[in-house]
Formats: sequence, C-alpha cells, structure tokens
Amino acid sequence: MAAAGMAAIAASPAFAQEEEASGPLDVSANVGVYSDYRFRGVSLNLEDFAVQGGIDLSYAVSDSVSFYVGNWNSNLNKNAGYGNTEVDLYAGATGKVGGLGWKLGGVSYLYPNQSNVDYYELQAELNGTVGPVTLAGGTFIAPKQVNYGNKTGKYFYTNASIGVPNTPVTLKASLGHEDNAFFNNKLDWSLGASVSWKVLTFGVSYIDTNRTVPYTQGGSLRDAADGTVVFNLTATF
Repeated sequence: MAAAGMAAIAASPAFAQEEEASGPLDVSANVGVYSDYRFRGVSLNLEDFAVQGGIDLSYAVSDSVSFYVGNWNSNLNKNAGYGNTEVDLYAGATGKVGGLGWKLGGVSYLYPNQSNVDYYELQAELNGTVGPVTLAGGTFIAPKQVNYGNKTGKYFYTNASIGVPNTPVTLKASLGHEDNAFFNNKLDWSLGASVSWKVLTFGVSYIDTNRTVPYTQGGSLRDAADGTVVFNLTATF
C-alpha cells in the first residue's frame, strides 16, 4: 500500500495541482501538512500528522500531448510496516482527444527504511467535464511482484469535483475499489471541500472504507481504516 486524504483521489498519490504553463516546460512544487496520511482509505501514518511534498515537471510536445515526471514524499509511522519514509517516483503522458482527456503512466513506491516492500503500478485514466463538474475514472494495475504477494493488484477509481460559483471553494468526492493480495473487494470513499487563496489550499475531507485494519497503540486496539476527517494545508509553487 502507498501514496493521497483527498490526495487519494487518486488515489493517487498526491501530485501537484495543475497550473497553466507559460511555455512547453512547466515546473511546480508542492508541500503540505495533513492530519493523517490515508492511502485508499487506510492510514499509513497510524492516524498521526504527516508532512508531504514533491516536485513535478511536464513538457508539452504539442497542443494535445504532454509528458510528465515527478517525485512525491511522505513520512510514515514505522509500525505500519513500511519504515518511516515513502518516496514515490512517477512518469507518463497526458493528452486530449476532442473534449476527452487521457493519462497513461506508472508509479514506483519506494520505502528506503524497509526491505522487500517496494513495488510499482501502471495507471490509465480518462477525464473530462460535464457542465460545471470535472469527472475522472481510471485504474492502477500492479503486475505480479514478489513484494506484492505475487498477485496482480487492481484498483479502480472515480472522482468528481465542482467549483462553487463566485467562491474559492471546490467540492470533491471519490470512490475506489481494490483487489490484490492484501484486500479483496475493498471499497474506499471520500467527500470533501477545499478553499484556495493564492498558493495556499486548505482542505477537509471525510474518508472511510468497508474494511478493518487493526493496530495497537498505547495498549489499545485501533482501526487504521475507520471513518475519519482529514484536514490539510498545502502550498503549490
């Protein structure tokens, strides 16, 4: 498991917000503080604060096709089983055909402080707008890997967002379905909102799953996949 709150609308790991580029090469960076790091509904920080950030580069080869490469990082709670640091490396291509957008790429999830847990996924996505609503749907496929239980992993996701007219508020929702060596028929979902001001964005989201992931903290049994509210403050440059 790895990568991201509403950043999981991602499910994705938490890539920088897209900005209009002034030329073919665009560089952006992001940093944020989160009240919890939820990846596909499961806390990888055992319900504690996380500091996250990364850098993204994209190059437009035409008006409709761009290539991208990036890095994203987060601290973890080592008791979650992945060490205390996550480093994501990703690359791919995006484009548009008519009014429909597409994305093809891959993500490597690296854990420098833990052995035999690194893995990678391939991503495919379609996205577009219907009236004022932005919609996206796609899949992450993890081919058979020793560190991933030697079973093909599949994660399907869909998300939607809409800006509230004449305000800096954006409403968001997501739904994901996961099948792999660790989860069978697992669902995760989220509802949230964000407010932007200049380079800053404040977000709040409710995240939940249909699974239980128990862990012990302070002598009591807790659930890393229970419903929770996640707050975050991020800056994008």
